[in-house]
Amino acid sequence: MKTKSAKEKGSRFERFVAKEITREGLGKAGREAMSGAGFRKGDIASNLPFLLECKNEKQTNFLKNIDQSKSQAEIGNFSKDKWALITRDPRYPEFEKVYMTIDFWEGLKLFKKDSEPRIKAPDMELKWKLERLKNALNAVIKEIKI
Repeated sequence: MKTKSAKEKGSRFERFVAKEITREGLGKAGREAMSGAGFRKGDIASNLPFLLECKNEKQTNFLKNIDQSKSQAEIGNFSKDKWALITRDPRYPEFEKVYMTIDFWEGLKLFKKDSEPRIKAPDMELKWKLERLKNALNAVIKEIKI
């Protein structure tokens, strides 16, 4: 069982993570009641499509923490691959260096989504609007030159 100061250290980190998610405009986030020990799993309740597990440890144990994150995601009705482990680097002052670990293929999906073009196919309505705008601008320019 964690000591009171260890629990406070974990809670402080969870509050920090929730605040940063909200501040970045990703929707309202907050600490999960009982830090995932209740019905809902994970440490942070948010709109993100990942179960978020936070660790603020003196000695990080990535493999054990990843296993816990995956297990919590599977139990918590998330996809077993939709987990994110958020870890503070204990070599730096509190919250100066924070890292997120996710499944490699889920990361590739995020990169692909981010790199997709905004307009996937020619948009005829947009073309028509741009033509009207061009004609209107040409008419204004013609009128100014006279």
